[in-house]
Amino acid sequence: VNDAIKGGKRVMLEGAQGTLLDLDHGTYPFVTSSSAVAGGACTGAGVGPSRISSVVGITKAYTTRVGAGPFPTELHDETGERIRQVGAEFGSVTGRPRRTGWLDLPALRYAAQVNGLDALAITKLDVLTGLDRLKLCVGYRTRGGETTDFPIDYLGQEGGATPIFEEVAGWPTSLDGARQLDDLPRAARDYVQLIEERVGVPICLVSVGPRRNETILIANPFVKGP
Repeated sequence: VNDAIKGGKRVMLEGAQGTLLDLDHGTYPFVTSSSAVAGGACTGAGVGPSRISSVVGITKAYTTRVGAGPFPTELHDETGERIRQVGAEFGSVTGRPRRTGWLDLPALRYAAQVNGLDALAITKLDVLTGLDRLKLCVGYRTRGGETTDFPIDYLGQEGGATPIFEEVAGWPTSLDGARQLDDLPRAARDYVQLIEERVGVPICLVSVGPRRNETILIANPFVKGP
């Protein structure tokens, strides 16, 4: 890998699992056994941190979790089941149902911080189509007061952290055929823009379906400058 970098070749390292499963920065003890943040690319591949020129984060338009562990925005109702079914949120090997919930913006900001994100890709926006109203977690009420930070130290405690939600309009129109941002319904564009503004990281990609041509490219995340 280092020889390729020295030779001027483009190298892309893909991480596995999510930030909150990281051994050091995740929701311990409900974590994996390794580093799932961008820094793990250096230790795992044997390259120095100065060699990483760009970090792209990937998030679904909602939140999922596999197995046990704190999940403050989890849905235990028909909406959660609908997201699970439409989004095919089942383990690819075990078939185990994934837990589903509203998008957690404080958690996403936390992930952006510990990974040093330069850009953000949003997947499965189409899964939310047909829901009249959507909710996003914008903060938390904790024993220490209200906060817009992700209260990782309070998670797992009884009544330690309660999410604060902001409700926005959904969209009934199918996203099939959308190939640029302006093709999306107004409410879908507003949802994407709200994520970008609240997380503070530019969005580079939005997917509206599982096929390659159903990815809207907003900006090339591997090219610096305009």
